[in-house]
Amino acid sequence: MEADRHPRREWSLTALVVLETITLFVVIPLAAETNFPFPVSFAFLAAIVDVVLVVVRHSRAALAAICAATFAEILATAYRIVRPSHSTEVLDFAAALVFLVTINVVLGITLFGPGRVTVHRILGAIAIYFNVAFGFALADRLVAVLIPGAFTGAAFAAHHSIATYFYFSFSTLTTNGYGDIVPVDPVARSLANLEAVIGQLFPATVLARLITLELESRRNSVD
Repeated sequence: MEADRHPRREWSLTALVVLETITLFVVIPLAAETNFPFPVSFAFLAAIVDVVLVVVRHSRAALAAICAATFAEILATAYRIVRPSHSTEVLDFAAALVFLVTINVVLGITLFGPGRVTVHRILGAIAIYFNVAFGFALADRLVAVLIPGAFTGAAFAAHHSIATYFYFSFSTLTTNGYGDIVPVDPVARSLANLEAVIGQLFPATVLARLITLELESRRNSVD
């Protein structure tokens, strides 16, 4: 079986979900609200990249794409820190968005490629789902920089950080819609609508299909 020949890759998908959960729901909120040590945040992000590299190490093209996107994001972040401005901020968020899209594409190719569907692959799909939320958070942040006033609301006025955009993104993806952040620009509204559609279709189609295939594979192995 394909999964049996790559146990390290399979377990790396589980590790990826754990790392992303801690980063998105603990590290990023703490970094926004407290003097959270930057090296700790960087260590978690570096660990995520390392795990993704393990997952896609069978493909030279995927490795090259991840390395190039990571390098571009590091350069954009460093440039924004050295020369903070509106332009470098846009560049940084755009590079981060490209980096995240690249990760999702190479993960998707691996997850939906040949081989037996396992629990680890299902968890890898959940990591993609998390990345979708984070990607839209970066896209929303980029829109807010390019179009001042694109978002409004009490929570947005109080906390203008990436953690706030992630909170809005995840509430949109899950269609909770608390209403404390409201997109008012047409571009921002279109992004919110698209994210809500993906948030409904992904669990109902992709995750449900993977779970079905995993159960079928388990039954066949018993038979």
